[in-house]
Order: sequence, then C-alpha cells, then structure tokens
Amino acid sequence: MDAELRARFVESMSRVASAVTVVTTDGEAGRFGVTVSSMTSVSADTSRPSLLVSIHHLSPAGEAIRKNRRFCANVLSGNQTFVSDLFSGRLKHLNEDRFGEIPWHSGVTGAPIIEGAIASLDCELKTALLWGTHFILIGEVEQIELSRQRSPLVYANRGYRRAIPIAPEDRQPHDPHNQLRVGFFITLGPEFVPSLVADFASRTPAVDIRLLEADHDDLVEQMRAGKIDAAVTFGTVDEPELEAEVICPADPHVLLSADHPLAAKPSLRLGDVAELPMILLDYPSVRGAVAALFERNGLKPNVRLQSPSFAMVRGLVAQGLGYTLVPQAPRNRDRRGGETRAVPLKVDFPEGALVALARRPDRQSELARDFLARCKRSFQIQPDQERVGGRPAAGTKVR
Repeated sequence: MDAELRARFVESMSRVASAVTVVTTDGEAGRFGVTVSSMTSVSADTSRPSLLVSIHHLSPAGEAIRKNRRFCANVLSGNQTFVSDLFSGRLKHLNEDRFGEIPWHSGVTGAPIIEGAIASLDCELKTALLWGTHFILIGEVEQIELSRQRSPLVYANRGYRRAIPIAPEDRQPHDPHNQLRVGFFITLGPEFVPSLVADFASRTPAVDIRLLEADHDDLVEQMRAGKIDAAVTFGTVDEPELEAEVICPADPHVLLSADHPLAAKPSLRLGDVAELPMILLDYPSVRGAVAALFERNGLKPNVRLQSPSFAMVRGLVAQGLGYTLVPQAPRNRDRRGGETRAVPLKVDFPEGALVALARRPDRQSELARDFLARCKRSFQIQPDQERVGGRPAAGTKVR
C-alpha cells in the first residue's frame, strides 16, 4: 500500500462531516453496539427502504449483526456525545455493560433503540460484503422511530460538532432596495457589530437588516450562494465572483492573564509563547490560520484547551490557564473572572487582516456599498495607506 496516499485519504475523510450513528443488535449472538460515522441511505424506493453501514471486520458488533441478521441505526442527537464515546470504546471502564448506562428499548427486530436519538431505523440484514478491512452491511428498514430532537451530532476534523443553520431560513423574496443581509466573523459581534448596525439603522431606518454570525468559510459560502449581500471577516479569499478588500491590516496580539510574567512586556515574538499552553478558539479558519502562522515560523503550538466561544477563551486566559492569539488588539478587557492583557506580537500574520467581502461591483446593491463604506470609516482607514511591516495596507484587494 502507498503509505502517503493512505495518510492523505485518512486526512481527507477526517474533513468530511458525518452524522454519528450507534449501530446496535440483539439476538442469539448477543447484544452489542458500535459507534460509526459511515451510515447512509441506499434506496427509499424498493419494497422497503434500505440503508448501509460500514463496520470493521474485527468489531464484535459486526460479527453479532451478521449472526443475528438484524440491526438498528441510531442517529445520535447533538447532546449525546456520551453515548457516542460509550459505544466507541473510549469509556473503557464502562465496557462491561454499556447498555446499562443509557435508556433504551427493543425495536420490532429486537435490536436496541436508543432513546433520545433523532432517528432510529430498525433493520433486517440483507447483505454483508467484506471490502478490505470493513464489512458493508445493507439492511431493509422494518421500523422507524423519530424523537423530538432534530439536531444531529456531527463528527468532523476529529471532533464533535453540532449541525446548526448557517443562514436564517427566509422564504420571503429579497428586495435589494430595502433589505440588507450582512455576515460577520463570529468574534466580531460584541465589539464591532452593534454600534455599526445602530449607526446604519439610524441613517436608513426603513431598511430591514439581517445579520449572520459564522466562521470564515461559512461566510464565503453564503456569499457565493447569494444568501448574504456583504460580509466582514478575517483572512484571504480566492473567489472570482467576490471582491475582498482589507479594511484593517493585521495587528496580532497575545492575550495573557494580567498577572502573567510576560504581560508586562512591550511586545512579544512567537517563539516567546510557542511552548506555553495555548487556548484555541475552535473554528476551522482559526485552526488553519494558527497552524499556518506557526508552520511559517518553524514552530508548533501547544494547544491545551479549545472552545468555540471567545468569551470562554478569554475567561480561561484570565484564569491563567494559557494564552491565546487575537488578530487585532481587543477594544475591551473582560472583567468577568479576571482581567487579561493584550501584548503586541511581532510577526507577519496576513490571516489576521480584517477584510470586507462583496460581490463584483456590477452586482453590488447600493445598500451593500454604503454599509461596507461605513465599515471602512469605522476603522478610520485611508485607502492609500502604504504597506507596513509586510502587512497588506487598507484598501488592498486580496485574493
């Protein structure tokens, strides 16, 4: 086997978001369950609907399913990470009686239906095919139970996620003359968005403003799909249909607890903090930007804790549990649970530039142009500002 090809395949599959499913069975071969991320429908239009699961050939659950000839695919809800860990074998001290740790009941085939799963599909096994190291099991559905839960537990980038809408569902026609849909990178809201929106709303009170907070890639996707008219985010964009303009050059800072020995320094270099525990804001674009920054400087981050909440990240930093990196100097200090200090970081960090995204000029609405102009003025940016320290100047088109 080509080891490099295998490694790249495993990495590529880790980036594919999948619903987390616990496949269970019961019968003469015993009661078993196993967590999988490979469950998919086969057909809804046969005599009975059918689905497919893939299970490692050494899994006791897989062997039991082939002998019992029945299984139930329980699609977990976003609050069932414990159940996933339980049946993946991560909680080894509970391996002897996993089903004793959760509520469940038997389906029509006898396979356990896990309560609280968003959907449980009880199946009769029809086909078992060994391919490489995994059995591909195809079953016909005999019973389906749906719970009140609707948001599935998702696994992607080697971690759990929740499936949430990245743009509000809006069935009304969009009128570019009196409706503005704007997206912001998730951390910009508390410090930047309210005053900006209040100013814009006071000047254009008849305009219906819709806001979306999301990660960088989600904002680009929503721009591409025409779901939002403009966006303010960090980093670079390579989209021929979009215009990206720097409205604030990167100004990276290290966020430390107020009593940290490095907090009194006038500035820091990346090597000064590389070996210290890091608190990482857990978003794909942030992880990518941090990884690229350290790799360019021949270093590796020492990530201790991760959270998708910047308020949580700041709180952990304030308690002295580590440091974090921010692309711009914070405007406010968080006084809840302790104070933090922001120390300038002397490093080139193009991923930290604040950029405005819009459609090509011939496709921009007047409202979007006006809003982005106010964004630029709020940062007091001069379009002809020169590049400083290798950072893109404001007004620079970035790709």
